[in-house]
Amino acid sequence: MIPILVEPAYSNSVWCVSLLEGLTGEFKQKRIPFCRIDALEEVPPGERYLYLIGSDAEWVRAALTACNRIGVYPILLCNQSYHTFDADYSAVCSDVMNSTRRLVELLRRRGCGRIALYGVNPKSVSDESRKASYLAALDGVAGEGDVFYNSGSLENCFEQFYPRAEQYDAVICANDFAAISLVRRLGQRDPAQLERLAVAGCADTRLTQLYGEKILSVRVNFAEYGRAAVMLMESLRKNPYLSHVVMMIRWDVGAERTGAAAAPAPQPALPALPSEQDVFYDDRELTEMMLLEKLLSEAEELDRRIIELLLEGAAYERISEECFLTESAIKYRVKKMVRICRVKGRAELTALLRRYLPPRPGTEAAKGAQ
Repeated sequence: MIPILVEPAYSNSVWCVSLLEGLTGEFKQKRIPFCRIDALEEVPPGERYLYLIGSDAEWVRAALTACNRIGVYPILLCNQSYHTFDADYSAVCSDVMNSTRRLVELLRRRGCGRIALYGVNPKSVSDESRKASYLAALDGVAGEGDVFYNSGSLENCFEQFYPRAEQYDAVICANDFAAISLVRRLGQRDPAQLERLAVAGCADTRLTQLYGEKILSVRVNFAEYGRAAVMLMESLRKNPYLSHVVMMIRWDVGAERTGAAAAPAPQPALPALPSEQDVFYDDRELTEMMLLEKLLSEAEELDRRIIELLLEGAAYERISEECFLTESAIKYRVKKMVRICRVKGRAELTALLRRYLPPRPGTEAAKGAQ
């Protein structure tokens, strides 16, 4: 039974959920038994390997060290570049350096000379690697002053960036939610700047796809992380002389798409892993976008039509007629959306949808936004 330990503060993020789905999907396909655990004390007796999924550098470092202490070999699964921690472990990670270089080259081919890095979480190992890769790719052209940080408030990040927006031709955002926030705020504050700037995100979320040509989104194939992670473990099991394996997965830039060991001896009680909540996840704007991403990822075609009609302000009677369902069935689906988005009712749900979903072409709202 292969255990999976996830950083608590990271567990509800779209990136963690996607990494976990990629890993468990591969386990299911290969019929490998696995279990989620909340602490290292729950590692099944005799199990040699453990998967770690995390983002915060302090938590990852402490978890790797604790695994070594109890004789369990950790395989780190992360949407970031490879980091050298003082521990014995293997990793599946992003080829951030080469992927960032390819993205910069693409933007330069589009005539973008000055490029900013936006929405960087200073506590994230992932964003730390993005920053290092960005500075390396733009060596001599961009520096620390061209990096804009999200220390728990996308609004504050925008206010730091906006006075200098005219200095740049393009913006690489640390993630899709930062890109959406930037596009929304520029659209409200200065539409001309939005039309001029090239904005790139990272993850290719369903929410980002609704923004069409406004955001160049980099696709992260999370299923490949899962396949590589299981392949890595199988390689370690087959070859006892392999002590350290690193597999790197490259991003897909949208415009370019073409036998168990003996149980370890009893150990003293382990120190608790860091549990401090990263303020990055306390940002209401980010939380709302993540909840909407969850809603869109779980929505069926019928749900998407209901969302369109809610945005138009349609009454339940009209929604019922257009969807060929009873009003009670429509209300049931709307209540489910309300629960997913953690709002109090239809009115708050509709307000949330209107806040982040761009108006559909041809609607009155779209005409008003032009």
